[in-house]
Amino acid sequence: MDNNPFIVANTIPLELNEIREKHIIPVFSKDNTPLISQSQIVDTTFETLLDLGYELAEPEIRVSHPIMGRIPEARNKQANELLPHEVTLYYERMMFLLKIPKITSRVDGKDLSLVVGGIKSYSWDNLGRNHMAVQHFKFFVGFQVWVCSNLCVSSDGAVLELKASSAPLISAQAREMMRVYEPEKHLNWLSGLENYSLNASQFAHFIGRCSMQPYDENAPEMALTSSQLSSVVKGYYADHHFSHNQGDISLWNLYNLVTEANKSSYIVGFLDRGVTGEKIMEELKISLEMKTPSWYLGN
Repeated sequence: MDNNPFIVANTIPLELNEIREKHIIPVFSKDNTPLISQSQIVDTTFETLLDLGYELAEPEIRVSHPIMGRIPEARNKQANELLPHEVTLYYERMMFLLKIPKITSRVDGKDLSLVVGGIKSYSWDNLGRNHMAVQHFKFFVGFQVWVCSNLCVSSDGAVLELKASSAPLISAQAREMMRVYEPEKHLNWLSGLENYSLNASQFAHFIGRCSMQPYDENAPEMALTSSQLSSVVKGYYADHHFSHNQGDISLWNLYNLVTEANKSSYIVGFLDRGVTGEKIMEELKISLEMKTPSWYLGN
């Protein structure tokens, strides 16, 4: 999957064992208690899903923002003189994905798999406190499109602010997320996007309105940056799987252009933008179906 990762931005892939065995763990400075480690987050989620009866593929993990250091004995060495055992390292941000290969479907001829994932950034935590402080996480469940690794995540399948102080609490909240998520409902919504299309004029209006969003105080929340919007436009003309058909583009194809562009987001903003993209498609769908005004279409 590394040839087509679920997120790009400034991330790199890492194996779980490397994180588990080689990375140091930040601590709360008041009592030197370690935070929940990134490997522990992945392990806990993995074990929780196994206990719920799911068969899982190996975790896919991507990290960013390395925090590098050195042991005290090497404090006077030049960087190029450091030996491997003298270097300390952890990554501030981590995102992982667990694929459930046996739960699949197809939308518009594209294969999808059910996936569960999580996001952790130590920048969300107050490291100046003690071990009683809550720690912050994000989790999601949704579908991944095989041909592009795009993640389709709904607001019903996303926990944008999970607070926990221990691994068992993470497990409990992951169980609750899986309990309330309705994969059939989500799939019906995704497949329904095939039935609605923007013509060339409407697509141009949509892109134009989205470009106006940062400057219009009455505009709704936007999922993408200006450079990501440019990627959507490029995909409209040239994407191998999701480009327009004689000027018309289905909301399914547009949604995938949006989720593809979102892969260039930083880890900390990725899930929020993905959920916002789903909300935008829903607003467009309702506007086209009910022939009601939409800010994005300017009607």
